[in-house]
This record gives sequence, structure tokens and C-alpha cells, in this order.
Amino acid sequence: MALNLLNGNSEALELLDWSLLVSDISSLSHFDLTKVKFNSSPRARSISVIQQDLDLLESYLKDYDDYSLSFNSKLRMLPADESAFKLIRDISKGKFFEAKELHFFAQIAECYQESLSMFRSLVFAKDYSFEANTLSKIKRNFVNPLRDFVDYNGNVSYERHPVLKRLYAEVLALENDLRISIQKVSKTDLYSNKLQLDSYDIINDRYVLAVRSDSYNSELGPIVSRSQSGMTLFVEPYDVREKGNKRIHLLSEIESTILKLTIELSKTVHLYTNEFVLMSEWALELDWLNTKATYTQKLGLSKPKLNERFYFEINGIYHPLLTNPIKNNIELDSSHKGLIISGPNTGGKTVVLKSLTLSILLVHIGLYVPAINADIHPVEDLFYFSHDHQNLAEGLSSFASESKYYLELLKSLGPLNLIIIDEIFNSTSSEEASALAIAFLDEVHQRSKSKVVLSTHHQVLKTFMHSRGDYVSAHVGYDFDLNRPTYKLILGEPGSSLAFKIFDNLSEKFGIQTDISSRARELLDKKQVTYETLLQELSQKKIDQDKLLASNRLLNTELRNQKAAMEGTLFLEREKILNEYTRKIKGLFDQAERLLADVKSGKTANKRGLNNEIAGIQSSLIKEKPERKNKEDPENIYAHFRHINIEDIQIGGTVFSLTVRKNVKVQNVNLRKKEVQIQNGALSVWVSPDTLRYPSGAKPPAPKVSINIQKTVRGDIEVDCRGMRLEEFQKIAEDSIDEVITGEIPFVTIIHGHGDGVLKNWLRSYLKKEHRDLRWENIEGNDGCTKIFT
Repeated sequence: MALNLLNGNSEALELLDWSLLVSDISSLSHFDLTKVKFNSSPRARSISVIQQDLDLLESYLKDYDDYSLSFNSKLRMLPADESAFKLIRDISKGKFFEAKELHFFAQIAECYQESLSMFRSLVFAKDYSFEANTLSKIKRNFVNPLRDFVDYNGNVSYERHPVLKRLYAEVLALENDLRISIQKVSKTDLYSNKLQLDSYDIINDRYVLAVRSDSYNSELGPIVSRSQSGMTLFVEPYDVREKGNKRIHLLSEIESTILKLTIELSKTVHLYTNEFVLMSEWALELDWLNTKATYTQKLGLSKPKLNERFYFEINGIYHPLLTNPIKNNIELDSSHKGLIISGPNTGGKTVVLKSLTLSILLVHIGLYVPAINADIHPVEDLFYFSHDHQNLAEGLSSFASESKYYLELLKSLGPLNLIIIDEIFNSTSSEEASALAIAFLDEVHQRSKSKVVLSTHHQVLKTFMHSRGDYVSAHVGYDFDLNRPTYKLILGEPGSSLAFKIFDNLSEKFGIQTDISSRARELLDKKQVTYETLLQELSQKKIDQDKLLASNRLLNTELRNQKAAMEGTLFLEREKILNEYTRKIKGLFDQAERLLADVKSGKTANKRGLNNEIAGIQSSLIKEKPERKNKEDPENIYAHFRHINIEDIQIGGTVFSLTVRKNVKVQNVNLRKKEVQIQNGALSVWVSPDTLRYPSGAKPPAPKVSINIQKTVRGDIEVDCRGMRLEEFQKIAEDSIDEVITGEIPFVTIIHGHGDGVLKNWLRSYLKKEHRDLRWENIEGNDGCTKIFT
């Protein structure tokens, strides 16, 4: 049996912990049927079908917050268990449904109608829509009549239906009469000294009294039931029997009415079988999509690029089941037949192989991949082989069982295959294993266009494949300073198995001094030892180089941070000098104002004293006069850019910023605070309009016509709108909010009441859409009013 993962091979999937992965994914699903779908074995699909799924998922993720909110508020109201959806299959069988079951169909229809507009922009592979008038008929002929007697919890509500309401009212009145009558009867001489219990009971819809068996006689009434011991008889008094019969008749009439209603509604459901099937599939499809989107958000998966040229280029790939996993790069271009990974045990070779395999599987179910970015070919024939192949049931050794799998693989090869082998021929001698592996790989490539990704410790195999050049060599790193694997995949050259090094480290760790590794080196061929030593040194140099690069990147980051800090310090120093200069100039102006006042009041009448005062002020001004700006000053350089008034600045338009010395986009304008929000690349800041100019070449605005409008200001900081119609409420609310924005009032509290939420919902939606710069809150948790302020 070849281990093709895309033909429903559950045994092969278990080698990858697939069940754990899909369990993690399906835990985010709402419907049991969605969980079943995730837990089924993935099947191969074409690139075009997969691409459509990925594009749909991308569309959903762009507005994930809105879509998931809508999903949770609507579709999660539907029952999750599989038995509910089995009712859909029962429609075609002509089954007549009970009220509770009809409630499920109503939920499906209501959910479909409410969610259709929200998710209409998503492009599904299947068309889940049907004519609007059909949906209206379902609502008019089925949902509305059902809601006349079945509430939104699926319970029969007698008060909703006119016939049931009348019958139920009669039952209630009769039951009240029965309770009074039987209590009176129990206190009569005929019963009072014969009762086992003082209270009455209802058994088999009969109002009964508990009578001691040794005190019973036929005058008390017929026996309805007996206790288990036989010491107590439950007797229906003759005085209440007729009323009891009438009550039972009314209950039967209620059940008959409900039965007639459910039969008629079941017939209506049968008329729209196809529509109900489609609506249920729509709900399941949305759950499938929402689950994938939520899992993608949770793990930070990336949308892969799919290619037809059969190559793989994945950056930052990781195993989705690991916490804080190491991310690696995998490159396997169209000119190479495969990738061979070597290196020490527990170094991460198996994790890399599983991560690649799982990525292909996830793509086939329309999910993103665990990587930073990926360009892959989603093969339709995917094979995975683990290094443990022993088959005790067939009496095969590990080597024999592995050979059997490889021979079956040769018979199962498709046109394009991705074959992943963990520790190829690991259960036999290294030289024989290398020779067999090389010959086997050649046979695979002769029979098909396959790519093989494998791991190995065999020296001949990794040396031969590296020298031949048709396989990409790679190895997992080892930190010799910390004596542990780095789990980083290093492309370009094979690596040492580091068996001697790891053995020596373990001997030292456990405090056992031996010369085992040195004697083992002597037993090995010197060329082999030299080769492994060179690989070890090469790996060490590669790790040292990576550490140096990481250190340089850290140093560059620190230098950039220091530069930013210095710029911030210079800015603060400039602000300090500017403030000091402003303070001194203001002092001189104050001095001149005082001198002018003295002259006017006659305090300074002496002309010589006046001239001295003026000369002193002029001298101070000359000292504080700033130096002439050179030609490099920004305001001289950009003097030809004309000043722009804040009223002429348009949101979404372009202005020239003296601060950043380039054209920038206008994001927002706050006339009240006289601030403009501009965007420069990824940076968005609020600036003064004094630092903005018309961009070069821009035409000045046409002369403005001033119109004076007299406005009446309410000035109320609390407005009680309870009981108002929506149109009246909207006008008052908008006027009050405008007064807050213009500063005429510091805040306003709008009392809209709890009620059905129409006023409240409109107000908060209006604030979110039209006035995002305003803040609002409840007063001490009172949801019946909203306080609005800047």
C-alpha cells in the first residue's frame, strides 16, 4: 500500500499527527457536520479549484471582523448537532414534522434571509441564491404562520394563535376551578380523615387525592393509580370528574389543532425542498469558511501563490502544532529533482518534512499555509514515508516493510509526484542503504516527473547526491557553544551527523569518562572521518556567520533607535529655545505697551527720558533679532509655495508639507482644533495648517462668497427623547451633536431609553459612521442614555 496522502489514506495521515491538527481547526467550527468534514481525509483538487477557495478566504479575511461578527450573531443561533440537519434529508421522504422540528426549518430560513445580504459579496463556487419572491413566499406561507404559535425557542406558545389562545384560556380557567374544587372536597367529612396526604396530585391528567387503602370505599370515586407499596390509592372524586373530562377533551382539542397546523406547514416545507436544502448548505458553507478564516487569524497563516511549473519556494515555514516554532526556508526549483537534508538527530529534519507535507494538505482543503510566504505547486499525488516501517502483522522487518512500501510506490506514481521520505533505508547498513537509495531515486525519476524531499544520515548518499548536483543539499544546524541543535535548516551543503560530538557531550553531561568515541574514530575509514570533520567545521562556520549577521542586524537597529532619539532631543531643544525667544519678545512688547500707556497718561513727559526708553527697547530687539536665514532654510527654499487656508484643505487631497518637505495626502481636518492629519508613507500625524502650502502647480481657489447664517443654539446638555419618533429624534440628536462639535456646549447626554433599541441603535451607528472623532459612553452602566463629548 503506497502512502498517498490525497486518496483517503488515514494510516499515512496519522504519521503526520493530522488528526491532532484538524481537531485544533475543527474546534473553531459551530456545526458538527463541519467538524466531520474537517476530520475526513483530504482529497486532491485542481489548482483552479484551490485558487478559487483561497481567493474566497482572502475576501473573507479582508473584512473578518464584520463577517465573523455577523456569523456569530446569526448562524450560531442555529442548533449545532448533526441530528438537526438530518431533518433536511427527511423532507424528501415526505415526513410530517413536529413543531420543534418545524422551528429548525424556520431558523434556517430566517438565518438565510438575514445573512444573505451581509455575505452576498463573497464569490462561492456554488450559487446559493434563488429568486427573491420564492424567499418571500417561504416567509409568508411558512415562517409567519409557524411563528403564530411557535416562539423563537421552538416552544408552542398558545397565546400567539387565536384558536389555541381561546382553548388554552378555557383550560386555564378549568384548571383553576379544578384546584379550588378538589381542595374543598378534601376538607369534607367524606375525605378528611381518610387521606394519606393533605394535598392533591395530577396523575394521568386526572386530579386525584391520596387515600389510605384501608379507608377506601366506592363512594370516594374511581381509583386512578396505586402507590408501589399498595398502601396509598389515588382517587378521583366524583365532584371533579366531569370537569376533569372536559379538561382532557380541551387538551385533546389543542393537540388536534397543533397537529393540523404542523401537517399543513409540513406540506409547505415539502413544496420548497430544494430551497431548504440550499439554505442548509449555505449555513454549513459559511461555517466552513469562518472556521478556516478564524484558524488563519489565530496562527497567522499566509496565502500561498500557486504555480504550474512544479517548484517550491517557501520562506518562514513552521509546524502548526508547535508552540514558538523555528521558521525555516525551503527552496526546490524546477531544475532540481529533490532536496536531501542531513544533520544530527533531534535537529529538526522530521519537523521540516512534516511542515512541508502539512502545508500541501492544508492547501488542498482551501487553507493558507504556516509560512511567511510561499510559492508552491499543489501536487495531486503526495507520498509520505516515516522511518519506522516494521510490520509485525505480516512478519516483516523494518527494512523489508520499507522496501515493500517503496516497491508499491513505483506502481502508484502519477504524472507529478511529491515524495517525502524521513530517514530513507535507515534500518540497514549505511553503504548498502546509500546504494539502494540512489538506485531507487533514479528509478523514480525514470518512471515519472517527481520531486523527492528526504532526510538521511548516510554519508555516501548525501555525498554522492551533493556532488551529482541534481538534488539541493541542506542540513540542520547545531550550536556547539550551547551543545544543542538550532533547528535551523541551512541550504547549500550537507551536514555532519555529529554522532561523536553528541556522544561526547552526553558522556560529559552524565559524568562518565570514556574513550569510546576516540576508539570509534580509529575504526572508521580516515576519509570518512575527515569528511565528517570538514562538514562539522563547515556547519560551525555557517552558524558563526549567522550569529555575526544577527549581531550586525541588532547593531543597525540600535543605531537607528539612537538616531531617532537624537532627533527627538534636538527637536525638544529647538522647542525650548523657541519658547525662550517668544517669552523675551513678549516681554519687550509688554514694556512698549507700558511706555505707551505712560505717555498717554502723562507720567512720561520728558522727551529725553522717552527717547532713552525707546532706545533701550530697540537695542533689546536688535539683540533678539534672529540671524538672516541662509538659502538652505526650508522656508526660503519653498518660498514659492503659497500658503493654504485650513478651509481650502480637502480630505483625500494633496498639500505640500514644510515639515517633511514633500507632497503629502490629507487624511482628516479638524476645523475646531485647527489641525490637519497628513500621511507620509506609513506615518500619519496631526500638524498645524501653518506648516502646509499649496502643492507646486496647484491653482488658487476661486473667490469665496461669504454667507452669514443665523443659528439658534439650544444649549441643552441633557436631552430627553424618550417616546419620540425616529425622524424627530434624528433632528434633535444631530443638532445637539453639532453644538458639541462647535464647542457651544461641552457635552450632551441624550436619553433615548432602553425600549426596543431603535433610537439607541440609530444614534450609536450614526456616531460610529459620521463622528468617529467624538467619544461616547453610558452613564454608570445605564444603557438608556448616551453621553457624547469631544
